Amino acid sequence: MALPLERTLKREVVIDGAPYTVTLSPLGVKLVPKGFRKGRAVSWRALLAQGEPAADAEEDPPAGG
Repeated sequence: MALPLERTLKREVVIDGAPYTVTLSPLGVKLVPKGFRKGRAVSWRALLAQGEPAADAEEDPPAGG
């Protein structure tokens, strides 16, 4: 069972050899190069809006299938 996201959760990821901090919060997600304060942030609502398929677009095939 999944737990609700009530507090901020930070994790480190490495993308193309560079470390980044990913912050998940009830407001959205933020990706910042490690050691910096400014990065890219997107709200959950905006993330959902970006993922809406166009009416005439085909669905992507499932990954690994």
